[in-house]
Amino acid sequence: MTTINEYKILDTYSPQNKIRLSEIVLDLYSSNSKLMILGGYSKIDYGNPVNANTNVIETSNLSNVIDYNPSDLTITVEAGMKMADLTKILKQNNQFLGYKLPQLKNSTVGGAISYGYSGNYRFNDIHIRDSIIGIEAVNQEGKFIKSGGQVVKNVSGYDMHKLFIGTNGSFGPLYSVSFKVYPTPSKEILLAFEYTDLDEAIRIAQKYVFFNWNIPRLSLYKSSKENHYKLVFNIVGTNQIVDKIDKMIHKDSINKSNSESVDESYINNFGYDLGTDEIYIRFTSHKNDFFKSLAELMELRNIQYKLMINPIFGFSSIIIYDDEKSVDNIKKLRQISDDNNVKLFIERGSLKLKNKFNYKNNDNNLSNLTKLFKNTYDKKHLFSPGKLYDS
Repeated sequence: MTTINEYKILDTYSPQNKIRLSEIVLDLYSSNSKLMILGGYSKIDYGNPVNANTNVIETSNLSNVIDYNPSDLTITVEAGMKMADLTKILKQNNQFLGYKLPQLKNSTVGGAISYGYSGNYRFNDIHIRDSIIGIEAVNQEGKFIKSGGQVVKNVSGYDMHKLFIGTNGSFGPLYSVSFKVYPTPSKEILLAFEYTDLDEAIRIAQKYVFFNWNIPRLSLYKSSKENHYKLVFNIVGTNQIVDKIDKMIHKDSINKSNSESVDESYINNFGYDLGTDEIYIRFTSHKNDFFKSLAELMELRNIQYKLMINPIFGFSSIIIYDDEKSVDNIKKLRQISDDNNVKLFIERGSLKLKNKFNYKNNDNNLSNLTKLFKNTYDKKHLFSPGKLYDS
C-alpha cells in the first residue's frame, strides 16, 4: 500500500517493542512529520478522510499478552493484537469482552478503541468504554502516559483513558490496553424464520423485543423473494432459558418457514461492512415499537432494506441502498424520527451520497471539548491528519 485516500504514504514503521514505538513517535513529531497509526487497516476510510501525505506506524508486531489472570476477570494486551486473537484467548477460559466487535478478523485492539465501535451485540448493555480499565499511550514527546490500571478498583480522579475512545487516533498511539472481561453466557443460538406476511413478522418481533436481556438482537430483512421477510433472533442465556424461548418462538409463529442457516459474521458486521451502494442509518430510541414505523415506510416506498433492532440499549438501525431516491428516502426517515422524538444518525454511506447529502451529525459540545483537548495535546496537529479535524 503506497497511498491512503490518494495521499502518499511517506514511510512505514513497524516497531517491535514499546521503546522503539516511543523513539519513532518522538522522531516523527520532532521533525513535524504527520503520522497515522494503523493496525489491521480495517478503518482507514472511517471518520474524515486522511488529508495529507503521511507516515504510517503499523502496530501488528505489538500483539502480545502483557498480563492475564482469568480469576480476576481482567486482561492487559498490546494494542496491535487482533481482536480475533483476543477473543480466542478469552474463550479458552469461557470469558469474553461483553460485546462482539465487527470486522473481527482484521480489527485490532487499538483500532477498536480509537473508533469506539462495540458492534451491535452487547451483553447487559456493555460498551467498549465500560470495559476499559486502563491504557498506556505515547505522547508527542515519545513519553508513555498511563491512565487507570490493570485491576478493577475504585480510584479518584478523571478516567483520562476515556478520551482516547472514538477519537480516530488523533491523540496518538496506544501501546497497551487493560480490559475488564465477563463470563460467556452458557448458551447462544441464532434462529431464522421467513414470513410471507409483514404484519405477522412485526407481531412476533414486537412480542420478543421485550426479552431484551435474552434477545439482544432482532433482525428483520426484506427478502429478495417478493413478499418474503426474514426474522432473525439472537438468543443468549442459560441452557434452560434459551431452550424455553426457542420453543416459544416456534409455537408463536403461525405463518413461517425455517430459513437457511444464519452467517453470524454477517450479523456481527451489520452496518460496518457495507457495499459501495449501501447506507447505514441509526436511530436512538427507547420505544420498543419504533421499528414498526420504519418497516412500514420501507414497504410503502417499496425500498429494499435490512433492519436491526437492539432493544437492550435502545436503538434500531437500517441499511438501505443509495439510488436516485436515497435523499428523498432519508428525508422521509428523518421526518418519521422527528415525529417520534427519535434522533437519526447517518453513520456511513457511499461517497456519492456524501456529495449530495450532508450526513455529518456531530455533537457540538462534545466535538468542541475534544478539539480543545487535541489542541492542547497535539498542538502541531500531526497525529492522524484529518481523521478528526482538518489539520
